[in-house]
Amino acid sequence: MDLTRLYGTAEIVAPLLVFMAVALRRFRTGMQASWREEAEAYRSKVDRQEQELSALRAELREVRRENQELHDRVRELLNNR
Repeated sequence: MDLTRLYGTAEIVAPLLVFMAVALRRFRTGMQASWREEAEAYRSKVDRQEQELSALRAELREVRRENQELHDRVRELLNNR
């Protein structure tokens, strides 16, 4: 292979390799940003669900307390007959 042909091939291959390297880098950077955004969205969803779960537990405790009071009143009324 003569030097001119080698130089011509290098002129074609080198820019393609540079283009592919840049494109791959952009793709990876884009994927990292995308995964980071997904992780942040997931974390905010988890935080919101933790708050909702905490509120539901408090409400359930209150309902159970009221239910026990009603049971006690009904039992008292039935015993007074």
